Amino acid sequence: MNIKIVGRVITLLVVMFGFANANSNILVYKIANKNHKITAQTVAAGLVKNGYTVAKNQDMNAPYKKQFGNTTFHSYNLMSVYQPDYAKKMVMKDSKLGIFVPFSVAVYQKKDDNFIHVAFLSAKAQQRIVQLKDKMFGDLESLNKKTMSKIFPSAHLDTLAYKSTKTDKAMYTKYTIESDDEDAVEEYGDMMMVMQGSMKMGGFVVANYIDYNAELQANGVDDYLFYHSYSLCKLKIIYELSKKSPEAGSFAPCTMVIYHKKGSNKTEIVSLNINSLISMLALKDKGLLTMLDKTQAEMISIISDATE
Repeated sequence: MNIKIVGRVITLLVVMFGFANANSNILVYKIANKNHKITAQTVAAGLVKNGYTVAKNQDMNAPYKKQFGNTTFHSYNLMSVYQPDYAKKMVMKDSKLGIFVPFSVAVYQKKDDNFIHVAFLSAKAQQRIVQLKDKMFGDLESLNKKTMSKIFPSAHLDTLAYKSTKTDKAMYTKYTIESDDEDAVEEYGDMMMVMQGSMKMGGFVVANYIDYNAELQANGVDDYLFYHSYSLCKLKIIYELSKKSPEAGSFAPCTMVIYHKKGSNKTEIVSLNINSLISMLALKDKGLLTMLDKTQAEMISIISDATE
């Protein structure tokens, strides 16, 4: 075998090995943007034009500079996005799937980088989180990919250099509160007064809120007394995560849903568990892990205190 052929074989093996060990849980699109003409607003406008709802498009770079004094990014935005048809399908399939209504999209460009990136979770990641396989996850991913190609024809999927780690821990957390249908709305109001006060004290920010039941009712679905979606964020956490793994924004802000299905006599709270991003981002930094574990414990305590 001559040197040229050997070289080609080695290159092919490197490429194959790289894809075999790539992280398939997070889809990261890379778009040339040397002149910075493409912004997060460009992405948001493109999504809206293609039938998506952008519930929130939050600039994180300004808060980074203000609170921490520096940033490694030219721009860093977190979006809360959903596709109305698939959002309805998900919630009708299983109420807890509202943790992806909306789902998170990170749009970022580092300083001295000629590319802007758009990151969101894959169908594989969503199915892994909720331990449910269904064709609609793959269909939504296909639509997301098709939409990105329409907005940015020159965009291509980037390859993350790490593989997610395995975990036996739950990737979402679900709480069930016994609540008679006739008392549920009032009890929800009392619970949220306590919860929101505790979240504010703990540094949690409600980045966005959606009364998703109103949208369901507008589309002929009247199964719930209420269905609320909260996009939660803790600035210190996403700041530290984004420095090491900017694609971590595909988990933030994290969606927490609170709903009560008619006739169930129970209110349920479902949110992403910190284990999902620890596993899928393959986090090993002890300082970050300690911070994340503390944050998860704080959130559990807030919900537990509010539902006693």
